Amino acid sequence: MFEEVLLEQNPFWEEPLTIKENLIVRSKLKTVTSALDLRQIIVITGIRRSGKSTLLKESLNYLINTKKINPKNILYLNLESPHFEKYKNDPKYLDIIYKEFLELNNIKKDTKRYLLLDEIQFFKNWQVFVKSRYETDNVKFIITGSNAWLLSQEFSTLLSGRSISFTIFPFDFKEFLSYKGIPFSSNKEKIKNKLKIKKEIDNYLQEGGFPEIVINKNKKINKELLFNYYKNILYLDIVPRFNIKDTNILEKLSNYLLNNITHKYSYNKLSAHLGFSDKTIKEYISNLEKSYLVFELNKFDYSFKKQINSLKKLYVIDNGLLNAISFKFSKDLGKLYENLVFIELKRRNADVYYYTTKSNLEVDFLVFEKTKVVSLIQVCYDLDNLNTLERETKSLMEASKELKCNNLIIINNNLDKEEKIKNKTIKFVPLWKWLLE
Repeated sequence: MFEEVLLEQNPFWEEPLTIKENLIVRSKLKTVTSALDLRQIIVITGIRRSGKSTLLKESLNYLINTKKINPKNILYLNLESPHFEKYKNDPKYLDIIYKEFLELNNIKKDTKRYLLLDEIQFFKNWQVFVKSRYETDNVKFIITGSNAWLLSQEFSTLLSGRSISFTIFPFDFKEFLSYKGIPFSSNKEKIKNKLKIKKEIDNYLQEGGFPEIVINKNKKINKELLFNYYKNILYLDIVPRFNIKDTNILEKLSNYLLNNITHKYSYNKLSAHLGFSDKTIKEYISNLEKSYLVFELNKFDYSFKKQINSLKKLYVIDNGLLNAISFKFSKDLGKLYENLVFIELKRRNADVYYYTTKSNLEVDFLVFEKTKVVSLIQVCYDLDNLNTLERETKSLMEASKELKCNNLIIINNNLDKEEKIKNKTIKFVPLWKWLLE
């Protein structure tokens, strides 16, 4: 029944696996492959077009060429394929496909097999199949899908304790430079290629890191692609998953938020401005977050209740996407810098907040670890203006005193030095250098 598509999608059963030469090895690959010997299901999530499928194929390559797994014990399926369209509403067909795979390759009962399922959300109730085979067979699952689907209540309930999740973002700056062929690993390489790196940080700041956008050099087409990504996230990921009836509200709210990143807001204020209920706004922002399009940032307070009730700030997954939707940001380097630093902190799994001092001075980012504040970060594109420099340093100094944190950083365009102010050291770090740490 599925023999033809199985052979078509798994040519490595009969001939050596080939990987595209220009494929950039994702930094997350090492983390994912380190979990291959664990029993748990590996779940790769993230915004659409961020490279989840590529990471899955890199994992396939690792299994065959590094771990030397017999290719015939591996099943790769792209479930977004039109071939599966008429079967997607019944998970029993996943079981049929699985049984045909076992029979086709004559796999014995005790042999460990690997199932790599790409775009799993296209099959309704897929969790039933995965849970059943996980509990009864010697099988290792690696699955990918939109975060809006894989963070669902059904997934959490059925696969609780059985899975490990990894989140994929668009290219970070290191991956961006790797694709451009610019070495940066050692200090010597950074010094030698400093001019090239500084040129590329300007491109990365504007274009973002979606793999298809980085590879394609036609800027006009890229803007169209990014706009289509945005529409697809709204109408293919969020609307059907959360059964949203009034799509105009979702799009109006999303457009407003993307045009007002880094600004503080409350659900009540958004409600008064946009004319929707605060309950709807809170729910829709949560949906946008689950698709990984945006991230909401709370003000730091040792009181969790005060954190939750504080004014929020919002950031977007990718600067290129932001520029495609909100055209005015292409020249607002300060906001692009701040957005990029926030996304990088999220990539590094930082527990991040903003902070307001007792005298109402603001620190862009506060990183909290376990029970203490471990760093305070200001982001400012241009520090040539003495008033700007004084404002940024004063905020850090005051926050440092209140929070007893001495790791003070100002990420900027060009200044690279350490300066002592009142027995505290502030590190001034260029954005490109900080991104390569």
